Amino acid sequence: MYKIDRVSYMNFMIKYDTQLPNLAQNFAMASSLPASARVKWANDQLSSVFRDGWFINTPVGKNGDAETVHDHIGHLTDLIDRYFPAEQKRLAVAYAECHDTQEAIAHAVIDGVKRDLNPRFNKLSYQISDDDKDVIETHAAEILFEGDSERLDLWKRYKECADETTSLFRGLDKVCVMWRCIEFVESGDYDYADFQAYWDYWTPENAVQKLPAFVSNFYVGDLWPKAEKLRMG
Repeated sequence: MYKIDRVSYMNFMIKYDTQLPNLAQNFAMASSLPASARVKWANDQLSSVFRDGWFINTPVGKNGDAETVHDHIGHLTDLIDRYFPAEQKRLAVAYAECHDTQEAIAHAVIDGVKRDLNPRFNKLSYQISDDDKDVIETHAAEILFEGDSERLDLWKRYKECADETTSLFRGLDKVCVMWRCIEFVESGDYDYADFQAYWDYWTPENAVQKLPAFVSNFYVGDLWPKAEKLRMG
């Protein structure tokens, strides 16, 4: 069983007190639980941690419709079932179920709302680097998975992109937001232009360049025509 050094972790968190004042409390709360209870606790917390991008790039967050991390995991699982080869579905779902567990601890609280860390695009709320985020999340995962070394190993394989399934899953994780954009426009509550930042970034050309070919193929072949139909009205 993996063993953490709580004193070293808590001393490390002190450096983020100004930027993320909730972080040390989150670490203390999780580490106070029996190791066997932490994953369940974390999964319960993810129902109240929201995806930051919906607040930064769209009106969805302001309107109270932002996706939680728990919702995001379920959405990924649905997309895996829809698109992934049968022989890769089980491992991909396992990655979906563990890849964001650390966000139960590693998140920011902005105007009373818990939001996952997004340092590249949310510099108005805190000033941390991508490297800071990686270290914080790694420490959070090590605490949450202290009693489950297999799950910690799986999480680390995801972070290291250690196999083909990981590569495909990471590609899907990058672009899955676009299916939500389609759903929001189709609901009638939002306009195509409300998600312009996403349409402009995830063009077919960018998808081919930035995603594994398998993922970009079903993105360009299945989702993008739906987006174009919505754009044309």
